[in-house]
Amino acid sequence: MNHTMRRLPGFTLIEVLMVVAILAVLASIAAPSMRGFMDAQMVKTPASDLYSTFVLARSEAIKRNAAIDIVPATGFDWADGWSVRTQSGGTVLRTQDAYPRIAITPSTAGTVTYGSNGRLSTSAAIFRVVAPGNTEARMRCVSIDVMGRPSVRVDRDTDQTACN
Repeated sequence: MNHTMRRLPGFTLIEVLMVVAILAVLASIAAPSMRGFMDAQMVKTPASDLYSTFVLARSEAIKRNAAIDIVPATGFDWADGWSVRTQSGGTVLRTQDAYPRIAITPSTAGTVTYGSNGRLSTSAAIFRVVAPGNTEARMRCVSIDVMGRPSVRVDRDTDQTACN
């Protein structure tokens, strides 16, 4: 009788363990930089949403030739969400959900209103978007000039008190 051994396709246990060990080392190297990325995104996303809300409100005000309000959901805390609505009739154009673990502090309290010409009916405003207690996530400042143009910038230091 001829007993020949056939090799079956697949991986040996040693090969699988080596791959798992290499992946574990790579994951431990990537984890710290991933944490920084996640911290930055935690502030970047609400700032971008706030910016796009102002762009929408401005374009809708011009398109509809009517005043548009951006109103905080709870009346004062922007981190609880906001809505974009027409001033006459109160038709809601967009709503934004709350952002947990984020603080959004406006320079002026209350509603932001765009006139039918796309300019602010209220004074120019700056919104500070910050993750309280997390200095790794740099504060973002969403500004609206009197002409109604919004802009976003990243704070240059980590004091989280003013837009530098």
